Amino acid sequence: MKPYVILCAVCYALLLLIPLPLLPSGSGDTAGTAADAGTDKPTSTTAPATAEKETFTVLDTSAGVLYTFAQRDFLIYTVAAEMPASYHAEALKAQAVAAYTYYSYEKLLNADSKTLQGADSSRLPASFPATYSPEGLRTLWGDSYDTHLKAVAAAVDAVLGEQILYENKPILAAYHHRNWGRTETAGVVWGTDQPYLQSVVSSGDLADANGISTVTVSDKEFAAAFDGLSLTGDAGSWIGGEPVCSPAGSVTSLTVGGKAFTGTEVREAFSLRSACFTVSHGENGFTFQVKGDGHGVGLSQCGADAMAQQGFSYKEILQHYYTGVTIE
Repeated sequence: MKPYVILCAVCYALLLLIPLPLLPSGSGDTAGTAADAGTDKPTSTTAPATAEKETFTVLDTSAGVLYTFAQRDFLIYTVAAEMPASYHAEALKAQAVAAYTYYSYEKLLNADSKTLQGADSSRLPASFPATYSPEGLRTLWGDSYDTHLKAVAAAVDAVLGEQILYENKPILAAYHHRNWGRTETAGVVWGTDQPYLQSVVSSGDLADANGISTVTVSDKEFAAAFDGLSLTGDAGSWIGGEPVCSPAGSVTSLTVGGKAFTGTEVREAFSLRSACFTVSHGENGFTFQVKGDGHGVGLSQCGADAMAQQGFSYKEILQHYYTGVTIE
C-alpha cells in the first residue's frame, strides 16, 4: 500500500510541474477550431485577452438590427465570408489585416454618426448575417468546417490587432476578389483619390480561369436600363463608339443614346462582375465581355493568394497592394 501512495504522490507532483498549455484539452482542438455548444462565437485558447474585450458593432440596415461582436470573432466571420478558406495562410493573414483596418477606419469615421444607431459600420458582406455564426459557417463549409475554421482562426490570431497605416492613420483598406491584371485607383471608381489606393500590377489574377465572364441582354432589357433615354431605331447605333478606359483598363465612360455613363453605372445596371468590359451588339442583343470580379481597388484576393504561393509574406502582399503604407 505504501509504494502505491508514494507513486501517486510523485505523479501528482510531476503534474504540477507541467505547463498548462502542454496539457491536452477536452476537445483536442487548437485555437478557434470549434464552437462551444450553446455559444455564439468561435472559442480560442490563444487570442489576446483584449480581443475578447474590444468589439465591433455593425448595423444590418435591411433588418434594422444591431449586432455586436468581439473583434476576433468578427474578423474570423469576415475572413470566412470574404475569402476562400482554402487560400494560402499568408493570403488569409493579409485579408484579416485588411478587414481589421477597414472596420477600424469605419469605426473612427462613424464615431459621431447619428444615422448608424451607435454602430461602427453598416458596410457588410452580402452573406451577413447568415455566415456570422458557427452554424452559418457549418452551412458554408460543410464537412470542411473544422479544417477551414482552424485555418481562418489561426490566420486571424497571428495578426490580430495589426493595422495598415498611412501617415500613422488606418487606411480605407478596400479589397476585391480579382481584377484584370492591374488594380484600379480609388479616384476612377469613387471619384476621390487616395495616395495608398493606386494602380499596381496584379499578374496572379490573369491566371484565374474564372476571371472572364459574359453577360448578354436583349435590346428591350438594354433600353429598360436606360429608361430616361429615347432609344429608337437601330439598336446597334445606341452606343456611341468604343468605351473610354482608365490607364488600368476599367471603363470610365460609355456613351449611350448620346449621354455618357460611368463604367460603374453600367456595371450596376447589368450586374456585371466588374467595370472592365467590352460591349458588342448582335442578333441576341448586347453582349458584355467582362474581366475581373469586383471594383478592382486595393487588395486583390486572388492576387494575394498567388503572391503567397510564390513565397511572399502577408506584409509584403499588403505593401504591394497598398502604396506607401506600414503594417503595425
